[in-house]
Amino acid sequence: VLWLLSVFRGGNKWLLIGSSVMMTAGCGALAAARVDNLNAVYGILVVAGLGIGGIVVPASIITTIICPDDLIATIAALTLAIRVIGGAIGYTVYYNVFYNKFVPLLSVNIATACYENDIFDLKVITTIAQLTGASLIDEILYVPGVDGNITKWEILVGAGQLAYAQAYPYVYYTSIAFGSVSIIAACFLGDISKYMDDHVAVIIR
Repeated sequence: VLWLLSVFRGGNKWLLIGSSVMMTAGCGALAAARVDNLNAVYGILVVAGLGIGGIVVPASIITTIICPDDLIATIAALTLAIRVIGGAIGYTVYYNVFYNKFVPLLSVNIATACYENDIFDLKVITTIAQLTGASLIDEILYVPGVDGNITKWEILVGAGQLAYAQAYPYVYYTSIAFGSVSIIAACFLGDISKYMDDHVAVIIR
């Protein structure tokens, strides 16, 4: 996108609209990921990654192109700060969406798998769920009731993986809302072609 920005001497609106559409489509399509189709997701990841890459750095560069020379450092710092703040807000929203979907699904899946494998102690079931949530799945093998039984362990781990796979689509659905905002915002970008010249802000001698 940075190269195309130079080729077209601007065209920032359409480049960022295109990147925003790719990002939104790619991130939203990740909701199709399941435990048994991970290989099919790599292509979607490429689309999402290209879209995100086409926004993050070019947006920062565009701001330094259009700002006054004496504010380049300030604007560069602000774009980094906004990116971090936006990331923190996004992470908070995504985490809460995921958490509120994951915990009930994990509870049901783990409890069901435990009952099917003759594990009825509520404390043990809770421990298995907590270990799964903390991604400490190897320790489940030594929990009472599992007692090193690989077959039981694989079933319990599979139940946890299924809970993750069932909860994550809601995170990707949420990303569509953020992506839609970025598409709308990109539609209102101004033309920067008049600023795409051979002007040099500072010459170091």
